[in-house]
Parts: sequence; structure tokens; C-alpha cells
Amino acid sequence: MIVSAVMLLGRAAGLPAARRAKRLAEDAAETAHPARLTVISARPCFPASGGAEILLRVADDPDAFVRLRVDRAPPAVAQVRDAVDEALAAAARWRALSAALRQGGHEVHALGRVVADPWITAAPSNDTVEDLLSGLQECLAGRQPDVLPVAVMIADPAVLRALPRDRDPSLPTLLRLNAARRLAALSGRRPYYRASFGAQGSPEMSIVHPFALWQRYEAAVTASATAWLAGALPGTGVSAVMSRTRLVPGRVDRVRVHVVFHECPQQPHPPQGNHALAATTDLDGTFVGDPTVLRDIRDATGPLHLPPL
Repeated sequence: MIVSAVMLLGRAAGLPAARRAKRLAEDAAETAHPARLTVISARPCFPASGGAEILLRVADDPDAFVRLRVDRAPPAVAQVRDAVDEALAAAARWRALSAALRQGGHEVHALGRVVADPWITAAPSNDTVEDLLSGLQECLAGRQPDVLPVAVMIADPAVLRALPRDRDPSLPTLLRLNAARRLAALSGRRPYYRASFGAQGSPEMSIVHPFALWQRYEAAVTASATAWLAGALPGTGVSAVMSRTRLVPGRVDRVRVHVVFHECPQQPHPPQGNHALAATTDLDGTFVGDPTVLRDIRDATGPLHLPPL
């Protein structure tokens, strides 16, 4: 509550600076690109001494938006022109990405970043997940490697019913697709999938849980690991369930996860854990089969060195 109040006071204090920054941005925009740029918003940065973030639309490209950081001095004409060039390049990348995914029958409902982590919807099963991944890889393969998305997010089609309407449909496409409300609706209530596409190798798919569902899954994995360790390695205990998970190839009902464990669980302050289990679970977090024991996976300075799942 205190932090929120401080932030609100800081933003209120920054409003005069934001209005001044808006005027400076408008003047610079008119000099650099006469009649081409229009200010969408001016948001004071926190703390207020950090100036303001100015967003502008581009008259001849409805997909693009320009972001400028303006403080006390007006932005240079070259700075504005560079920002416009970057915005137009991002819009072109967006159109290429959207067209590529549409070829595979997928509409992009949001972007996690500009321009990256596109969100589509699908309901893969064990029978269809490989076709889905290969289809995504195929329709993206024709794009330039430097704009190949690192990942495609796949939400349940049911979430579209809760997708909020755009507060201002006239906003540039890339601003609307990056809206926090839109991303929260896609990711906040149901598990979703993350399909990863590296430069080489086969695509991989992970399952990502919203926080409350992750806590439930983590508790079930901890219980499964505790029971298994009690029988197989008495005198050990669970230290942590690693948050990164990956689906078993060709399955959407089997999850691979690492569980870090330590020795001497009766100590009042157990160590971080130098060993891990590489386990397969069902979607509820129950072990399926016996895990693989990985010994001495933490180096002397503390970081873990876990093999790929």
C-alpha cells in the first residue's frame, strides 16, 4: 500500500513534466516528419525526475507506434527519425509474422513483446501435438532467421471468450496486441503452452501454469518426490521444484521437471541441495515411473547445472 501511494504521488508530481515532454515531442515530431506523427499518450516515468515516455502514431502505418523518452531537452530530429525507422521496421516484422502464422491457419491474438512471443489458440492432444508443432515450424520457416520468434504461446481456445475488447480500436496494432489486459486474459487463469523454436533441432513444447495452479502442481510434485526419496534415498529431502517444465515429446499429458534435493533433512536449516531428480509427472504432479537421480549438480559458487529436460 505504501509503495503504491508513493508511486501515485510520484506520477502526480510528474504530470507537469509529462505535459512539457509532450509539447517537446510534438515540436520535434513536426520538424522531423511534418504532419506524419501524432502523440497518443505521455506517461510520466517513475521517479518523476526521469522524464516521460511519449507514444506516437504514424499516419501512414496503422500497425506502427513510436516510443520516445523525453526529459528536459527536446529530442533531436535524428532521434525522432531513428525511432520512426525502428517503429516501421517493427511493423513490417509484425506483418511478416502475422502472414506466416495465418498460412498455417493461426490468428495472432497478442504479442508478449514487440515483435515476439505471438499468442495463438489451439487445443492439442497426444494425437495432434506433433502435427501442430511441425505445422508451426513449417509456416515460420520461410521467414528470415533474424525474425523467427523464439517461442509461440498457445492458449486454450476457451480463453477467447474472456478476451477484453480494445479500449481504443484506433490504437496502432502493435500497441493493442501488447496490452497488459489482453495478455492477462490469455495467461492468467488456465495453463498454456510455450512452443520453442531454436535455430536448430526439433521444436519443444512446455506447459506454463498461472501462479495459483503452479503452486498446486508444485505441492503435488513435492509430495511425490518426498515419498519417492523416503523409499529410495532415506535421509534426503526436497529443496525445490524448478519452475521450468517441458512436455514429453508427442504428449500433452506428461511433464518433465527437475526436483532439487538435499541430504540430512532433519537439520533446522537444510542446505540448498546439491542433487536433483529428473522426473516425469502427470498434469496433476504425480510421478509417472521412477525419476533419474542427478548427483552433484551445484558448483562451489552456488549455481545449478541441470541437463536439458
